[in-house]
Amino acid sequence: MKTVLLLLLVFLVNTSLAETFVPYTPDSLKKGDWIEIEFVHYYSYVAPGIKEEVPWRAENIQRVTFRATVTDINVHTLTIDYTFKNLYDCRNDTKKQGFYYFDSRYQQDFAIKDSAPDGPILHVTYDRKSRKPLAFDKESSFYSYSKTYIPFGVRPEKSSGYPETPMRDSLSLNELLTPLTKDFLTGWKTDGTILTAPDTRIVNASFALPPNTEFTCSNYGINASKDSTIHKKIFISYPTEYKVGERITLLLTPGDSIIQDKEAFANTHTYRYEGRGNEQNNLQYNYQRFSYYNSEFSKSSPDEVKESFRLRDSLFQIDIEKKIKNMNPYWRKVFECSEQYFKGAYILQRYMYDPDKEAWLKSGLLDWQASRFASLNPLIDYAYSLKKPDAANYNYFLYMYAIYKKQELIADNLYLNKQRVLTPQEDYLLNKQIFSGYLKYLVNGVNLTILMNDKILSEIEKDYNDFITSCPDTSLTNNIKDKYNKLLPFEPGKNIKEAGLIITDSLHLVKGSDRKYILLYLSGRKNLYGYDLQKALDLKQLLQTEGLAPTVRFELYANFERRNTEVVKPFKAIPEKQTQDLNFKLGFGSLTILMREDGTILYRKLGELSTEPILELVQKDQNREDKSLNDFIKGFKDGVLGTLLIAAIIGIIYYVRTKNKQKQELNRRHICELELRAIRSQMNPHFIFNALSSIQNLINRSANQEANKYLIDFSRLLRKVLATSEKKLVPLSDEIEQLELYLKLEQLRYPFSYSFTVDKNIEPDTIEIPGMLIQPFVENAVKHGIAPRGIGEITIQLSLQNQLLIIDITDDGPGLKTEANGGFGIRAVTNELEILKTLYNTEIGVTTENRQEKEFFSGCHVQLSIPL
Repeated sequence: MKTVLLLLLVFLVNTSLAETFVPYTPDSLKKGDWIEIEFVHYYSYVAPGIKEEVPWRAENIQRVTFRATVTDINVHTLTIDYTFKNLYDCRNDTKKQGFYYFDSRYQQDFAIKDSAPDGPILHVTYDRKSRKPLAFDKESSFYSYSKTYIPFGVRPEKSSGYPETPMRDSLSLNELLTPLTKDFLTGWKTDGTILTAPDTRIVNASFALPPNTEFTCSNYGINASKDSTIHKKIFISYPTEYKVGERITLLLTPGDSIIQDKEAFANTHTYRYEGRGNEQNNLQYNYQRFSYYNSEFSKSSPDEVKESFRLRDSLFQIDIEKKIKNMNPYWRKVFECSEQYFKGAYILQRYMYDPDKEAWLKSGLLDWQASRFASLNPLIDYAYSLKKPDAANYNYFLYMYAIYKKQELIADNLYLNKQRVLTPQEDYLLNKQIFSGYLKYLVNGVNLTILMNDKILSEIEKDYNDFITSCPDTSLTNNIKDKYNKLLPFEPGKNIKEAGLIITDSLHLVKGSDRKYILLYLSGRKNLYGYDLQKALDLKQLLQTEGLAPTVRFELYANFERRNTEVVKPFKAIPEKQTQDLNFKLGFGSLTILMREDGTILYRKLGELSTEPILELVQKDQNREDKSLNDFIKGFKDGVLGTLLIAAIIGIIYYVRTKNKQKQELNRRHICELELRAIRSQMNPHFIFNALSSIQNLINRSANQEANKYLIDFSRLLRKVLATSEKKLVPLSDEIEQLELYLKLEQLRYPFSYSFTVDKNIEPDTIEIPGMLIQPFVENAVKHGIAPRGIGEITIQLSLQNQLLIIDITDDGPGLKTEANGGFGIRAVTNELEILKTLYNTEIGVTTENRQEKEFFSGCHVQLSIPL
């Protein structure tokens, strides 16, 4: 074995195997790959709206999106199906104050259904060598649809109304697509750029597209004590709020090139940007002073609000005049819309919570025909909305408007039960009637999120399923699914151990103890509020009065200064690690749980400490009948004799069969061990081969001193591989050292960075795992996440959760396609896991997902879970 490896070393040193990045081209295409293409038609400008012809404006534009999917491929030909995806059509009327609107994604909200084709519009076969089309197969694709007339403003004058007959329109999809398909592959450049005709562009693909936007940022993390700079090149098809780390969100337009002024941050701790696209980013960080936290808005009378608006307008105009001259017209419209939506939302909020509603009506602030409301078009203005919490004024307005409409309903004389609170189902259904299109799903998505915080998931299951099946916007449904899945382990009936919270290990759960309880409260919010402390003390007194104090143990954790520990009892200081764990598991800062002492959850609620239902829940659970015990006693009395007889027969059969099984099991385990050795004997040369190729480039550059240094590292790596090749299990510390040596060698080819994080409660020298288990996944991260770009970052994190060693491997590359199976190393590890499962009767879990499905970052996340 050693002789073979040495010969392999000599061969690799004398052979050139330089690895270069090849952009995605027609030759790279595989079956199932897809590309989305958008055709844009600009109507003549009619105010209001963006006058410049930019493809992401919301008015006076028609956008048609198609998807081109590779359905067949062989040596000579490649077949692509072109299917219709979406049509957006919005045109301001030249004679009336309104616009005609249609969006096929929300066609269920229109009175007349569209006639969108279901299957492929074009089925085109291309010659792979010349990249020219060989055959066209066309389907009928005359698309007929109806545009609804909508007056400008939130609420039109009472005398106006929508026309009874919408405007009919049609489009020949074939005529639109055919010219593009003829040159689709020939216009594909070697750098991965796909050239298209004017007013046609590529907006998405199943593979990484050439970057069109770049930025350089510093101090993007919560810990600003260290200088951390990141430079990224990304592809975006529309203006985007791009989150960088924990504290920075950039406003990016395709083609932007932004650089943060590090000196300005170092001297004044202010964010200032330079380069193309700096204007909107410089303005957004000054926009905080215009947010609703402004002290001027603590006043509530109509006259005071008018004066505050006047001051706000002057501040906004002064700042915007400095930056708006060269600002992209899209972001100019975004900030102008945001201001108007803020004012509208604030007026509605003050009006609804002020008992003197007549004063607000007389002030004219709630005049729906005033410019602050008449200039808004919520049905299409979502295209100009910001999502950041301190600037999401569009969402703020819709939320307040929904409450306002429901108050109007309650104010009617025919609605007598004015004290009755709407059920979640009624609230959900009312939102569906108040709003249409994207607005309906946005508001109900927020509504569902709030309900999931307060209610048991089973109580809103019907609304959840309705939203997931009816909402066509995957960005909204993915948020709701993510929230639902995070809360699922905390539902009543589940055990707290299933949730995987770090705090679980210190709760000292007692198996089988179901008549004692734990009240758990976790809060990562800054400071402990006095009313939370008072609620805890009141509950303690109430339990004492009812004689239940010994049965309920308080485990209350909050964020406060350690010197106040004695003053705030029964609260304890929450460790930073638990705060991070809570935010990661739930995406929320506070959680109340009542559970039995064995960990069975009886109640949970997100938000501030919830104590009101605790006494009733404890009393109800104390008085419950243990049905399982009663059933057992009855079954024992009725069937004890039959059970004994059956047990005797089973015992005789078991004795006979056990003798045969023991012999078979010995043979089977021997075969599995031989198979495991065979796999590892293949993995070792494969691993060494990959590691040696990392040194080769250095030798070719005649960097002798560096080559000598890293050959020493390689020899250490080689000794470790040979030493562990015959072992079934190896110490975790050896595996970590082996991985670090491997990554150092890979850094010879690519200037990437990596980091290891090992939890303090892990002792690597005492934990043993199967050898060569982690390395193939790290190699895959280098291959798919680092190699295509030549740079990047790999993070490896090891933690303990419920007797599982959790290994998280993440990269910031383009991510993996769902059909990707990895290289030889991954396939070998997959086979090894199956044999280990058979040999040791234990299952090692492996999950792989693309980070962009749940995060603002791209890349791949692999998680291994190894039972200890």
